[in-house]
Amino acid sequence: MMDLLGGSKLLGRGRRIHNHIKETARQSILFGQRDRIDAMEHSRLAAVMNRVHPVENTIGAMGKSGILGWLYRYAADLCVAPVRSLLYLLLPLLGLLAVRMMVAGRWLMVGGLLLTAGICFLLFSGKDRLVDWLRGSLIGRYVPFPEGEVHRSVTVYLYVAGTVGGIVGWIFGVVLGVAAAVLLAAVPIVFSIPPMVVTCALFALLPVLGTSLCWGLSILLVVCYFFARAFGTQKGRPIDGVDLLLMIFPIFCVVSAAFSFDRVDSVKVVFMWLGLFACVPFVRRVIDCRARLAAALWSFTAGAVASGLYGLFQYFSGMVNTTWTDTALFDDIQLRVYSTFANPNVYGEFLLIALPLVAGFALYCTGWKRWVLLAADLLLMVNMVMTYSRGCYVGIALTALVFMWHFSKKWTVAALALGVPLAILVMPQSVVNRILSIGNMEDSSTSYRMMIYIGTLLMLVHYWMGGVGIGEKAFNVIYPYYALSGIIAPHSHSLFFQMAVSFGVMGLIYLLVLWFTYQRRMVYARKNTSAEVRPLMLGFGAVFWGLMVQSAFDYTWYNYRVFQLFWLVIVLGFAAAEKEKKQ
Repeated sequence: MMDLLGGSKLLGRGRRIHNHIKETARQSILFGQRDRIDAMEHSRLAAVMNRVHPVENTIGAMGKSGILGWLYRYAADLCVAPVRSLLYLLLPLLGLLAVRMMVAGRWLMVGGLLLTAGICFLLFSGKDRLVDWLRGSLIGRYVPFPEGEVHRSVTVYLYVAGTVGGIVGWIFGVVLGVAAAVLLAAVPIVFSIPPMVVTCALFALLPVLGTSLCWGLSILLVVCYFFARAFGTQKGRPIDGVDLLLMIFPIFCVVSAAFSFDRVDSVKVVFMWLGLFACVPFVRRVIDCRARLAAALWSFTAGAVASGLYGLFQYFSGMVNTTWTDTALFDDIQLRVYSTFANPNVYGEFLLIALPLVAGFALYCTGWKRWVLLAADLLLMVNMVMTYSRGCYVGIALTALVFMWHFSKKWTVAALALGVPLAILVMPQSVVNRILSIGNMEDSSTSYRMMIYIGTLLMLVHYWMGGVGIGEKAFNVIYPYYALSGIIAPHSHSLFFQMAVSFGVMGLIYLLVLWFTYQRRMVYARKNTSAEVRPLMLGFGAVFWGLMVQSAFDYTWYNYRVFQLFWLVIVLGFAAAEKEKKQ
């Protein structure tokens, strides 16, 4: 059959046209071979270009750049791809559009599209690479085209882009179809951003951005990771026990939403949770060396410092909401700082995570970096004091005790013997009164929570097995039947209670197993690492002691950003432990 077609006049005429077009291109000034432009190599322009090489220097710098290197790598993937790969983009697009115009009876457009498809077939049916076309041209004389390996993923993606563009053109018209194909073909330029860049952006912007933007960055990180894997710029790793432990959580979410007492609201919450959680397994794969771990911690520190500076501005300007201040019992507290988190208790929960991480990172670094990080940690500690969050006070005290006890038992004894009395002497009276009020049932906040805890326990007597579902509305479908004194609450004001309420007793057990596994891995890493890295592992090991104390008195996952940060620090700690195990 191929011999029959090969000897036909149609294909023979097509080959002659194809060869004629290629020969015309070779004879042109713009795309001609170098033997056609030898005369230009001795011109003044060529001399200047050979001396300066601005394009070559720019592209070379881009290839070495950590930020713009992804553009260079994607250009390399496209350049080494066969020219016929363009047919996978153009033929599905033009073919579907031609069929669409045929159905509409627009035969002139059909003819034009088929003619264009034929010309594209003749031009791009060769086995040459795009870089081979360009390297021998006048443009190629002054532009150093990148080299790379051929990735079949480029061809497959171009085919998908062309097909989707044709479908869009079928439904919405030719112009939109072509635009969709072009945009989809250009998508890898955006999504070929290195996953590490998106990871650092997420850690830096999480303390200051809104939830929607954090959700978007999480999804962007997932897409960038898969593009990096497809184009060979990111190494993969097999699924292990930690991945399986993490993947249990989305299963809990889906099952809980499916059997929720308010399925619509639960689905909305699960949509946000799973979007924020989606990046978690991939962060662990992106952080594959100490340098990347340090970059992520520096990014997080920068974002935490930005939130701390804004907290200071709130305190000195007085431009805050005083809803959370109990002025009847604490008339000496004028305001409570909440920075970018809209609630002082939520901001305190963020600081419970940030303070030990920055402290451990500071003791890990040397020279001026250590002093910069210690100054940042002092700023965050001042903000913690200004939140007037009693649960966070207890949490940070326990975190500091755990950190110092494993760092140096002698220093811990000295700090308790000398530091505590000195701190009481210099501490503002408003802070002392706030600490002494812990357990005071006359405080509206304390009595309010105790009533909620009792009502939640009464509810769990009947719903301990499977819970009532995720979300505020699912909770309030059942809770009012057990509430004491008609107290209405959006949640149980305890992460442990809420896990049991949302997922049943298995959800609570899962949280405890996750925390135990994490702490066990941190202890092992701390005992089997070098002295210089030990403080960093201490920071990761101590970070969740204080947060778990606060979680006993507040639903710390109620804020989406704290929820996401919880999981990000979990996988960052696992990644740090693995790096120390290998090195």
